Amino acid sequence: MQCSLRVSHTNQLHTQRNRGELHKGSPFLSRKETITMRLENLYPDILDEEKKKNTPLFIPVGVIEYHSAHLPLGTDTQTPYHLLERLEAERDIIIAPPVWYGCASYAVKGPEGYSIDMDGTVLGSMMYNIYMSLLKSGFRRIITVLYHQTEDYNPTETACLDASRRVIFKYLEDNRGIGWWGDNGMHEKYEAEDNANDPWNWIRVMPLMPRDFEADHAGYQETSLLWALRPDLVRSEKIGTSDDWFAETAKDASREAGEAMARELLDYWHGILK
Repeated sequence: MQCSLRVSHTNQLHTQRNRGELHKGSPFLSRKETITMRLENLYPDILDEEKKKNTPLFIPVGVIEYHSAHLPLGTDTQTPYHLLERLEAERDIIIAPPVWYGCASYAVKGPEGYSIDMDGTVLGSMMYNIYMSLLKSGFRRIITVLYHQTEDYNPTETACLDASRRVIFKYLEDNRGIGWWGDNGMHEKYEAEDNANDPWNWIRVMPLMPRDFEADHAGYQETSLLWALRPDLVRSEKIGTSDDWFAETAKDASREAGEAMARELLDYWHGILK
């Protein structure tokens, strides 16, 4: 069976979605369910149009890590990915496949908890290649979203930050030449560049939530948020069955509280992207 999705169809779909006009029986509903704005589901002609609009491309980066008895190992990846799905339902963004294998560490529990720890240099090397490929393809609004140890610039975040800066320096040197920044002929160009065209804004590495957002590990906040985003993944009957001190507040978690958190975070990202 052949399926053709033209750019005009995509634009009309976004318009209908934003107006709340999609309904059962809509000719676009099956397309939306089958082909969403996920990088792996898109085609070159559609991406060409999205690049012209400078549509943000998000890369969720998380870890595989022990999250007590009631939350899955992939909580720190599932949460940003599924929040971005909600964001994509409200505005035009592209979501790249998640990077699951960040620097989990064994700070919470040893290997018996089934965490998978990735060395920061290995993660950095992978992110370097992802970023460079996206820049070469013409993307200029790449946003890496993290949801693991973001309170104090820890290994997953620093690996992504380091890779992003190295990629930008390398790309500029390769395309503008050695001495690109100090070239007298570039002086006026740099003065005219706005924030959108500033090379240092081409790749951003950001936590899913503001750094002052109250967070925890498998407690009230994290449990509530995943409960809202993926209720099928929260084993509510297991809450309180472990002796993990950090998960004690999970007993107060609720899907309703998670929905409020999700809405707050969506509004936060709308503010960043405006």
